[in-house]
This record gives sequence, C-alpha cells and structure tokens, in this order.
Amino acid sequence: MYKDQRLTSNKKDYLSKKNLYLSQDEILELAVQTIVHPIYGWLTTVLILYGCRPIETFSLIPSSNGTASVIDFNKNPVKNIRREVLANPIEFVGKLNICDQVSQPVFYENFEDYNFDELNNIISNWNSWFKSLKGDLKLDYLRGYWVERIINDGLSISCAAKYMGLTYDQFIRIYSEILNIK
Repeated sequence: MYKDQRLTSNKKDYLSKKNLYLSQDEILELAVQTIVHPIYGWLTTVLILYGCRPIETFSLIPSSNGTASVIDFNKNPVKNIRREVLANPIEFVGKLNICDQVSQPVFYENFEDYNFDELNNIISNWNSWFKSLKGDLKLDYLRGYWVERIINDGLSISCAAKYMGLTYDQFIRIYSEILNIK
C-alpha cells in the first residue's frame, strides 16, 4: 500500500477534512498531548510540527534550531537524498524536547533500510491509534495544518513547497484552498 503511494499527494483527501477543521491551537495542543505516547507520540508530534509525510517521520533527524532532515521521497530516494524540513512553531522543538525524546517504532537512516512490509503494518496501527483520538482526522491531513501555520507566519510559498518536498505547482494545486486560490 504505502510503497506505491509514497510519492502521491491527494488534494481530495485534504479537502475532505473541511467538516473536521480544528483550530491551530487545537492541533498544537494535540502535539502536546500525544508526545507522551510511547510508540506513536513522537511520530505524531513531529508530523504536526514539521509537516512531513507520515512515511518520512521514520527517517526524521531533528536539530535544536528547529530544522530537521528526512529522506526525500520526491527525489531519487535510492540515492538517500535528504531534505530539510522546518518546525512550526520552532519553540515547540525545545518545549516538547523533540531532540532528546525520540520514541519511534523504527528508524531508517537510509532508503535501502526501509522495510515497506514492516512500515505498512506500523503505519496501519498508527492510523488506527490516531483515529481513536481524532475520529475521521487522518495523519496525512496534519500536513495541511502545517501549511496553514507556516504561510500565516509569512514563509513564502516557494520555501514552504521546498520544505514539503513539492514543486511550487504541486504545492499550489494541493493547497489552493488554504491559500484561498480558486
């Protein structure tokens, strides 16, 4: 499942969350509440803070300055190209002790280490756990909340797209509703 979907982003999935809209305060509170879960807490929190794809959280290496790196699945992942991602809000990296408190079911430093069968099982369980917390809200939707925060904080669309591993055009196509573009 995930191996075939790793390069796709689905605007329809994001837009279907309209009725599930949470405020930015509620999303950030979710990060504070979930960080303590021994298996999925850190993963969920970094997904909220860095706006990366769920599959990328398993390669995330955070830095105390608010940046992190992940294996970039939009580039040639076999070459282990890493992409910089940016936390928002940056102060939550220290506040939630992101750099020191790492609880991941697995960590993949290189693309060739990825075990997609194992990962599909972990992500399926992670989604089930998350659904028990937030009903119909999906892990993938958390990227949209990051986009909203980062754009509202004044980051350019081109920089936001770069941090997300998207082209400018992909970013506009997927997040046009957040950007109020018709």
